[in-house]
Amino acid sequence: MDIYIIEVKNADKVSEETLRWYQKKEITNEEKWKTHCLSYLLVDKFLEEVYGIENRELVFDNGKPMLLDGRKHFSISHSDELIAIAFSDSNCGVDIEKIRLREFQSISERMGFEANTLGEFYEEWTRYEALYKLGSKDNYGSIAVYDLDDYALTAVSDDPCEDFELFYQADEE
Repeated sequence: MDIYIIEVKNADKVSEETLRWYQKKEITNEEKWKTHCLSYLLVDKFLEEVYGIENRELVFDNGKPMLLDGRKHFSISHSDELIAIAFSDSNCGVDIEKIRLREFQSISERMGFEANTLGEFYEEWTRYEALYKLGSKDNYGSIAVYDLDDYALTAVSDDPCEDFELFYQADEE
């Protein structure tokens, strides 16, 4: 699985007209709209330029975006200033969250997992969300957990032999 981390600030370098082309749902918050559109623009560009996929038509299965021909699987997540996009030959899920202070014990109880520290909370939260995007509550083949300074990221795959590679873009044009 290839996992790409991209800074959202780069959305300002893309014209609104181009971003609108990649809009998949109505979003009223301007910053969230930019992030949403930039995410799908990046999916399209990676599929074309990195994976050589010509037919990049997307469909939604219960809200989950996927390629119509199923040649490559992907998952998108964003939090604060970062977008995470995972690509795999198998079904996958990814979640990234900015770490910030919060009442994590009550949230973790409500979500059905145990966390004694803020770090454990974000590891469990991103695992929970990545599994949700995978389409399973706790069945997966492989999992990778990353601590990215102020962010936590978890990626999961149906493939028990999945290899994970992380690509982190920062301050590049």
